[in-house]
Amino acid sequence: MTELRVVPIRTERLVLREPAARDRTAFIELLASPEVHSYLGGPPSP
Repeated sequence: MTELRVVPIRTERLVLREPAARDRTAFIELLASPEVHSYLGGPPSP
């Protein structure tokens, strides 16, 4: 089986890198946001 190589995605204004442990807190806060969930989809809130 071949190994996947993670390469940053680059545009003129942005570089997307592989997630790192230091991103964990911000990612948790982002997913805990009701505003963000309104754009993620999934089942409607009761």
